[in-house]
Amino acid sequence: MTLPWRSYASANAYYGSGFSNAFPDQPYPGDHLPQHTTFDLSIGKDFGERFSASLNALNVANRRVELDNSQTFGGFHWNNPRDIYVELRYRFHF
Repeated sequence: MTLPWRSYASANAYYGSGFSNAFPDQPYPGDHLPQHTTFDLSIGKDFGERFSASLNALNVANRRVELDNSQTFGGFHWNNPRDIYVELRYRFHF
């Protein structure tokens, strides 16, 4: 979404229906891991032609879920906790 004063905002929603549960009924009931939804937000502003700054937040609600518990060499996987960062960008002329 483009906002006034050369600024912008964006949002992302990610839904996971749950992978197969490698250990049925342990620790979650049923054959699949719990479903989950996470949200990401970003706001930013352009300063002139070459410089921009943005504030980004991933997993805004800080929802922690087990994504995968398959019995492979990769091990168990969890989503990342809330992550907030600032991005400064300068565009060089090529």
